[in-house]
Amino acid sequence: MDKILSKRQLKERLEKLKKEGKKIIFTNGCFDILHVGHVRYLREAKKLGDVLVIGLNSDKSVQKIKPLRPINSEKHRAEVLASLEMVDFVTIFEEETPYSLIKFLEPDILVKGGDWKIENIVGADLVKEVYSLPYFESFSTTLIIEKIIDKYGFKYNNKSSKDIIEKAKKIKFLILDVDGVLTQGGIILDNENNELKIFDVRDGHGLVMIKKVGLNIAVITGRDSKALERRMKELGIREVYQGVREKLKIFNEILEKYKLKREEICAMGDDIIDLSILSQAGFSACPRDAHEEVKKRVDFITKKNAGQGAVRELCDLILKSQGLMGKFIDEYKNL
Repeated sequence: MDKILSKRQLKERLEKLKKEGKKIIFTNGCFDILHVGHVRYLREAKKLGDVLVIGLNSDKSVQKIKPLRPINSEKHRAEVLASLEMVDFVTIFEEETPYSLIKFLEPDILVKGGDWKIENIVGADLVKEVYSLPYFESFSTTLIIEKIIDKYGFKYNNKSSKDIIEKAKKIKFLILDVDGVLTQGGIILDNENNELKIFDVRDGHGLVMIKKVGLNIAVITGRDSKALERRMKELGIREVYQGVREKLKIFNEILEKYKLKREEICAMGDDIIDLSILSQAGFSACPRDAHEEVKKRVDFITKKNAGQGAVRELCDLILKSQGLMGKFIDEYKNL
């Protein structure tokens, strides 16, 4: 679309328009799920001058501000905005604030919604005319998402996704059961009494990412297995407790050793033997195919089954809730 430009392309277009005597209006935002509040706001903004420019937060920028967002990609958000008649240009910026972009484009007018006081508007010191337009309180992307959650039941044991995200934000330590969590629960024994296990590669990578951002991990299991010992060594997980009957005892030792609060621990299990630690952890989870009594009592149930991505799903949730997933997206895009 001709309306969607890089900042340098936009700068050139605006310089020409300024020479023609046009007044340039600038506003910015995520505009994740466009609603009538956005439309009314942009319509009023356009009345202040001749050319309305929107600085759109990139996906990376949004993730830093709002974990688990955006819902829609920057490409799609830009296309929707560009389709509005009152919008003349859209440009995407990567920073958390549009300050550098405003300084570069040098608009005549700066506009934000009424939830911003003029003295707090980013870039107000760079522009002569600054306005804070009325805020339409009944409309917001967050409210729309919450309505969808309430209507379509995106809840686990009466906990909304918002509650789950708040719990996941606080996590510093992850405790996992093995059989029925890291594996599908099957036990393979060969003719020499060796116990074999099948682990999911994606689960493993999720744990690697969790470790990279500084979270600690422990596995606690009632069985003994050289296969588990080897796999944990590959992943760099040192807190491996095998042959454990009293899991709560290990839980309390970890709590003391790392000086943790209960709300900073996430535990994942699949059977009633795990309830002792699941009930004590600040954030509890289980795989989709866990025992029904466990599913009734945890905060979060994964969409994936045990040994088939359930642990990865939990790791991704924690990373996204803490605004850390973007770090890995950037890292792997540049490999």
